[in-house]
Amino acid sequence: MLPRRQSGAASAAWGETAAAQHRIDYGERFKYPVLALGASVAATPLELPFAPAVVGIVLARAAFPLWKRTLANLKKTGRPNADLLDSLWVLVHGATGEMFAPALAICLTETARVLRDLTAITGERRKPDMVPNRQYWIERKGRRRLVLAKDLRKDDHVFLGPGDRVPGDGVVVGGDGLIDEHDLLGGAKLVPRTALDEVYAASLLTQGRLVVEMRRLGAETRMAQMAETVKERPWKETRISNYMEEIGNQAVMPAIGASALVFAVTASLPRAVAPLQLDFAQGIGVSAPVPVLASLHHAAQNRILVRSGHALEQLAKVDAVVFDKTGTLTERGVEVGSVETSLSSVSEDELLYWAASANRYVLRPFSAALVAYAEGRCVALTASDPLDYSDSAVVSHVDGREIVVGTFQFLESRGIPVDAEYHRRHDGVILNRSIRYVARDREVLGAIFFSNALRRESAVTIETLRRMGISCYLLTGDTSKSANAVAYKLGIRPGCTFAEASPEHKVEVLSRLRRKHRAIAYVGDGINDAPAMSHADVAVSFQQATDLARETADVVLLDDGLQGLCYGIETAREAMRLVHQNIVAVTAANIAVVAGGVFFNLSTVSAVVVNNGAALLACLNGMRPLYAGERRDPEIQRTTLRDDESLLGIPWRKRGRAGVDGILGGHSGHAEPA
Repeated sequence: MLPRRQSGAASAAWGETAAAQHRIDYGERFKYPVLALGASVAATPLELPFAPAVVGIVLARAAFPLWKRTLANLKKTGRPNADLLDSLWVLVHGATGEMFAPALAICLTETARVLRDLTAITGERRKPDMVPNRQYWIERKGRRRLVLAKDLRKDDHVFLGPGDRVPGDGVVVGGDGLIDEHDLLGGAKLVPRTALDEVYAASLLTQGRLVVEMRRLGAETRMAQMAETVKERPWKETRISNYMEEIGNQAVMPAIGASALVFAVTASLPRAVAPLQLDFAQGIGVSAPVPVLASLHHAAQNRILVRSGHALEQLAKVDAVVFDKTGTLTERGVEVGSVETSLSSVSEDELLYWAASANRYVLRPFSAALVAYAEGRCVALTASDPLDYSDSAVVSHVDGREIVVGTFQFLESRGIPVDAEYHRRHDGVILNRSIRYVARDREVLGAIFFSNALRRESAVTIETLRRMGISCYLLTGDTSKSANAVAYKLGIRPGCTFAEASPEHKVEVLSRLRRKHRAIAYVGDGINDAPAMSHADVAVSFQQATDLARETADVVLLDDGLQGLCYGIETAREAMRLVHQNIVAVTAANIAVVAGGVFFNLSTVSAVVVNNGAALLACLNGMRPLYAGERRDPEIQRTTLRDDESLLGIPWRKRGRAGVDGILGGHSGHAEPA
């Protein structure tokens, strides 16, 4: 779940949060290593006869966890790992009376393990609460009472008002209202609900009042069943230093063999011990997590929450981003785009007066948007008497005249003449705008066009990602007409748009796309996006997204803007560049120390200083993200990459159903220009 403190506070609390999550007891882990190091430093000037024995005992106690891990690994796997080299190196030097070097090495090794544990996120995520603990007024056995959502029962009658979330699946038994089902079903799903209609958990009542009889609660709801797919995601515990640790494990036996060979040739124990320092785990374990931690802090300070080191690694590899449409690239609500009159005697404001007044008391998405648009233009509305309304039309009496606001098909069915040629060729069809005609006493006065508005930052985000070498896809449950228009305006290439996709189809499309890309990020905000998010390499969502989408996300954009995604990818790439630099630096120092010990009899203390000096410099290099400047997003100069005129100039090729069938059947899901 998201931490309560965010942005800068999230950064400041990162170490504390991670430590608590992994239960790191710093006092217990560093007590004996620090004591052994201090004793080895103090023993030389004191020159007490019993000092070497005391230091040896403390050193053995400090090395005990290392030896225990070595034996446990041998018993479990039957194969040596890098810990065996550390164990032998400490044992040999301790036996010869060289206490300081192994004590210092143990301290640094334990530091490496702690840093590595802080970087690792186990992937254990709390299952999201399927029913948020809100209070609802209900009627039970003829009595009204206020209860928590968790105390609801089947057959309870729940009273809902504007802004209330539906607590379970049920049937409307009273009232009428406008329900936002986008979070559950995807697309622009603002739908009316009245008596005997079904409603589902997580839906939002935006207007009106409803009385809902509960039929399914908790794990039985449709939303809960959809969320079950998220639990199947293979969360992996990932530690950055494991890359080189694997290589180090493979070098264990060759290093031991080289040590024996050197001793046989030179009969020098210091030279023979040198190959045992061919252990990448120590230096890499210290330096590799630092740029990751620093980058996580820096990202959080810049309003981007990356949940783990593994998520940061995957984000750096992303070469394709798949976007949901509604709520991600576009706004959720309906937006009136333009008004056109067909009679010279009727002005736009007069057209809006008749149309908005007719829709004033109707609970429909278009009706609410039209009334708001008219009021925004300071058009004074009057009372109306709705006679009939549906998703396709509204019929009302306004000032004693019959007003019809409906689709081309609805007006035709009522015998109201509409210019068919005007309807077929109208630009609004291509511009992702739906059309409603306005008729007064069976005479068409004009038309109103509406659509879902694009996010201001969508176009610049797509353009920035393309410049970064990242392919962009649009995958939505909306119609192909709407998807194609949005994709073209934002510059998403033909063949990269897939419409009419169910949550299950989205997962299939991601599986196909993964065959041609190294890592895929999926950006979504609804419950219906959760299955696809759980199967993407990186799941991205917003702070204001649904609880389930936010819980599923590896990356949360805390400012609810898409541009944070570009900055997050850049931050992740820079972090991985620093990790690779640190690996090269530490590895080079490690090899140099081994060579120096074998061929030039380099002292043990000098070897430790060189090795760990390189690790220290690598750590300082990895801290650079902490001192990076504040995030600067590209200026938003235009909301689309291609204007309406360009879109209108393309003769779109007629084809069959546009949807996920294209990619699943081996064909494009995007309408291409002829």
